[in-house]
Amino acid sequence: MSEGIEILLSPRIQKHCLKLWQDKYYKHAAREAVVQVELALKEKGMVKDGRFGRTLIDSLFTFGGKHKTVKLRIPFSDDLQEKAKFYFSSVFAYYRNYLAHDGSKVDSKSALRILIIASELLDLIDSSALSYADLGGIEGLLKAEVFESDHQLLGVLKTCDNYVLLNHDADGLREIIFEVHGAWDNHLNAVLEFDLVRYIDTEFCNPDYGIDGGGRLELTKLGRQFIAEIEKRQNIKLTE
Repeated sequence: MSEGIEILLSPRIQKHCLKLWQDKYYKHAAREAVVQVELALKEKGMVKDGRFGRTLIDSLFTFGGKHKTVKLRIPFSDDLQEKAKFYFSSVFAYYRNYLAHDGSKVDSKSALRILIIASELLDLIDSSALSYADLGGIEGLLKAEVFESDHQLLGVLKTCDNYVLLNHDADGLREIIFEVHGAWDNHLNAVLEFDLVRYIDTEFCNPDYGIDGGGRLELTKLGRQFIAEIEKRQNIKLTE
């Protein structure tokens, strides 16, 4: 029955939940799916405190709150933003509350439905950026003081392109962008959340230890467009 299910599930749900479901740990698979949505929300909003459930949703979906506002990217029409937030909040609370306190009635079919719904919720997050993603290109990022200059943005983008992270360790990358470009974690998070750079899970063959996990960064089409625009601006300045 699991053949072909992968196409309905987000990569994150496949990785953390599908094997549990296939092994008939239905309650655990469903619960882990909801946990992954909660973790993804915290990552997007950079929430480091103990907020969870409804409190977490309210914090991230309320403009001007303590944490960065998560703006959902709606595949149909952005006019549905508020309705999508209501859907997200209601569905998340409905399943989370039951799974956190019981979950005993979750069977194969209901668990699979939860995995698919969790995938949809993750898509609403993963295909979106945070609220400053709509600020309007390079000028918007600079005006909002996300980056100090277009030179700093260009440096971070070029450093990220094809950067390899063995064991998912980004400490070396953080050190480079700080020492060379004066950039911090918030700048690195910005290029990821603004969809200028994407992170790709990768396996590396180590001749001594076998297969090592890790990832690499690559520029998106939008990221390359930003680089081209910045370099064009800088060339114009040089010729003036």
